[in-house]
Amino acid sequence: MTKESSALLPPKNSVTPFKFQHTDYTLEQAQTANDAFDQAVKQFLRDWIEQGTVSTKSLEGTGDTEEFIDHGALRSFFKHREDAFERLLEQEPIARHLLRPIDEVYFQGDAYEPLLAKYERRIYNIAAHRENLEVPFRYSPFSRQGDHGDTLQPADPNGGPPSEDIGVYFGTRRTDSTALTILAHQLRWEAMAPSELPIHVITEGYMDDSLRRVRAITEQVGQEGTTQLQCFVIQRRHAADDRHLGAALLIMNPQRPALPQRIIFCDTLRVGPQPPWWDKFKQKIDTVFPQPAGDTPASERVEDGGVKLQRLHDGVPVRHQDIDCAFYTASMGRALIQLVKADANLILQGSIETIVSQMTERMPEYYEQRNEPKEPAVVRQVNVIRRWNTGWQALKNMMQNGLDFVCMDPSAGYGYRNNPITPA
Repeated sequence: MTKESSALLPPKNSVTPFKFQHTDYTLEQAQTANDAFDQAVKQFLRDWIEQGTVSTKSLEGTGDTEEFIDHGALRSFFKHREDAFERLLEQEPIARHLLRPIDEVYFQGDAYEPLLAKYERRIYNIAAHRENLEVPFRYSPFSRQGDHGDTLQPADPNGGPPSEDIGVYFGTRRTDSTALTILAHQLRWEAMAPSELPIHVITEGYMDDSLRRVRAITEQVGQEGTTQLQCFVIQRRHAADDRHLGAALLIMNPQRPALPQRIIFCDTLRVGPQPPWWDKFKQKIDTVFPQPAGDTPASERVEDGGVKLQRLHDGVPVRHQDIDCAFYTASMGRALIQLVKADANLILQGSIETIVSQMTERMPEYYEQRNEPKEPAVVRQVNVIRRWNTGWQALKNMMQNGLDFVCMDPSAGYGYRNNPITPA
């Protein structure tokens, strides 16, 4: 078990395995930190107004500075400054709170919902309306945002308990493009070291777009005279109408770019002997790699390298639904890259059972040991940690805006693309 997951296990004798709470960070500590953060943001807005932006008050229909600060000032600040988020992150008390580690976050109840400060939630919600300013998982869907960036709580018109749906809670919000970009950087970082079998990481478009990219690169490499086999690791959404993510590994011969030598597809859902996407994925393979009439279709080479990690719509409450396929597939992609480097011959000729077994061995965040997944409650906690840390990475990248910077996992360090820094 990793240090980060063991620190967040439920207390002994916990009534429910879904309880997610810290063992050493209290509600009172969180409230105190949140209050201090709100005061820091209000003082920042007050200073901004006093520096001459008085006209914005009249635009909001109020002449009272404090009332303006309590309501529309933050949204107005983002409206008038293209660098609004960067300016906020220049303020040490504001940046320190937004980038606090997960062990300084209090989670409420059993819905994996971090207790955020009032202005913190407003910042995330308002910033998400501007491209590339999303802080993954920390903002509410636009349909649940109020005029000033507050999150609106779902209500039952008949006075019953509030309804629950995917996206309401921190633990059930979908992976946005910012999060996928961060995960893609991590996979490319993993593939940077030299390897006996050249490794290409593909994270562009949907799965069929990625397959076309595989073929195009293979054709280009072949035209350059390369004969060495090439390995491609893909992590992408299935399609525009299917927000689920999958991972894939293809072995390509540059001299035969029209027919993959090996195709392994890795999914995270197993509700039967074969994943529900099986036939659709085979169709995508045959569309990108059509074979002459009478020849065996390329899709007959597809091997199932999936695992059963994801719990989706299997009777658990909505607030406990597992839509963390982005993290699962990123871990699978990372494990496959490591496996290619460790034993290229296994990837070329080994059985799919052995490959999957050794892949799971390289996924310690989700597996106790080879082919033995961790308990669902522990897996869920790992994913909540990864959700928080992905937001941390997005914020750190904003702070480093303008540099050729790749921010990695806060627990693992970070470095520059052209000058990697090995974490201590």
